[in-house]
Amino acid sequence: MLCKTLDDGAEKGQVRAAEIDAELVDANPWWRDPRGWTDHDVQLVAAERAPHTYRPKPLEGLERGGLYILRGPRRVGKSTVLKQLVVQRLGEGTAPRTVLHASVEGRSEQDVVDIVRRAASHWLDGEPGERLWLLDEITGVHGSWPEAIKRLRDGHASFAADTIVLTGSSSTRFDDARKLLAGRRHAERSDRVLFQMGFADVARALGAELPPSPALDVADLAEDSTVEALVAEYRPWVPVLIERWEDYLRIGGYPQAVSAELSPSAERAAVLAEALWDVVHGDAFAGAGLTHTQTQRILGTVTASLTSLLSVHAVAQSVSLAHQTADQRLDALRRAFVAFPVHREQGLSPKPRSQSKWYFTDPALARLASTFRAGPVPDPSALSEQQLGLAILRSLEHGAPGAAMRHDRLLYYRSATRAEIDFVAADFPATCVESKFVDRAWGKSFQTVRASGRSTGIVATRSGFRRHEGGWAVPAGLLAYLLRS
Repeated sequence: MLCKTLDDGAEKGQVRAAEIDAELVDANPWWRDPRGWTDHDVQLVAAERAPHTYRPKPLEGLERGGLYILRGPRRVGKSTVLKQLVVQRLGEGTAPRTVLHASVEGRSEQDVVDIVRRAASHWLDGEPGERLWLLDEITGVHGSWPEAIKRLRDGHASFAADTIVLTGSSSTRFDDARKLLAGRRHAERSDRVLFQMGFADVARALGAELPPSPALDVADLAEDSTVEALVAEYRPWVPVLIERWEDYLRIGGYPQAVSAELSPSAERAAVLAEALWDVVHGDAFAGAGLTHTQTQRILGTVTASLTSLLSVHAVAQSVSLAHQTADQRLDALRRAFVAFPVHREQGLSPKPRSQSKWYFTDPALARLASTFRAGPVPDPSALSEQQLGLAILRSLEHGAPGAAMRHDRLLYYRSATRAEIDFVAADFPATCVESKFVDRAWGKSFQTVRASGRSTGIVATRSGFRRHEGGWAVPAGLLAYLLRS
C-alpha cells in the first residue's frame, strides 16, 4: 500500500511538472521564435492596430537585481507593457531564455512557488542575476503571495539575484508586501503605477501638436514669477489645451475609449462599457454577493456626490447594507483603482473620522451608473475637478511611491466657516488647487486661499486665466498639461 501511495505521488508530480512546462512554453513564445513571436501576440498586435500610438514607460530604468511591483487599474495596458519590455530586451541582445513571463491570476501561492522552481531548474538560461521574471497579476493569487515571494527571494539563489517585476490590478496586501519585502527589493522606485492615459497623451492621440510637458510638481507653481513665465511660454497652446481638456472629460483615458473616439463604432463602445462593468462588479466586488442593482446604486451614489462629501450612510441606505459593509465596498473600489478618496486635512495630514470626498479614476467610470439609469450623468465641472485630482495624485506618486495607494497625501481643506479648497498637500504647503470650471466669477475662491494662510493658490478655470490677488486663474487643461502626470 505504501509503495502504491508513493507511486501515485510520483505520478501526480510528473503530471504537475508537465502542466507547468506546457504553460511556460505557451506563455513564452520567444523561446521558440525570438523574431516572429510578436506577429501573433494578442496584446502587441492590438497595440499595433490601434488608431493611435501610445507607449507608456512605467518600467523605465529597471536596476539589475531589483524587485518591482507595477500596479494600476485593469484595462490600462499593464500586460502590454510587459510584452513591450520583452521586445525591448530581446532587441538589446538579451538571450530569449533569460526572460520569463507567467500570468498567475487565480493561482495559489504554492502554484507560484512551483512555477518559479520549475522554470529556474529546467527552462531558464543564464547565471543568477541575468534573468528577468515577469509575473503578471500577482494580486490575483489565492493565499499569501507576499510571503511566497519573500520565501523565494530568501531561499532561491537565482530568484534572489534576478530582476523581478510583479504586476497587479489591486492594492490589496500592498502594505504587507512592502513590509515583508523590505530589504529584498534592491532598487529605488521599486513601486510603479500605470494609470489610464493622462491628459497630454490623450490630447496628442486626438491630433494636438504639443511641445513636451515641463512635468512640474504643484509645489513648482507656488511662485508668481514661475506661473507668469509658464503662462507666457505656453500661451500659444492654450486654445487647443482648452478644447482637448473638454474632449478628455468626455472620452477619458482608457486606451480603448480613445480608440473608439478615433475609429467610432457602436461595438467598440459596448465592449468598453461591458469591460468596465466587469472591472467593478466582477472584480472589485467579487465575492461580495451584491446584485447588479446594488452595484449600480453604489456607483450612482458616488457619482451623485462628486465634488461633495460622500456619506457612507447614504451608500448603505441606497443598497440596504450595514454601514460597515458599505464602507468595505467603497474600500474595494479604492483597492481596485476604480475610485479614490480625498480626506480632510488637519495640519496637512488626514483628519481621523472626518467625511471624505470620493472621485472615480476616469470619466468613463463616473458615467457607468448613468448607462443603467442608476445615477446622474456627471457634469463637466465635476469631471474637471475629478481629473485634476487624479493628475495631482499621479504627480505626487512620482515623488512618494505608494501615494496613489495610501491616499494620505492629497487632501482637501475646510475652514471653520465651511469654506473649502479642493486640493492641498504637505508636498505643496505654500499653495493649493481649487477647481472652478467656469469662464468668470472665480474671485471668491482667492478669498478662501488667503484665509487659509497660503501664500498663493491656483484656481483651475474653464478658459480664462490672469493674475489675481492671492494667486492665478489658469485653464484646467493648461494646469493638467504642466503637471508631472
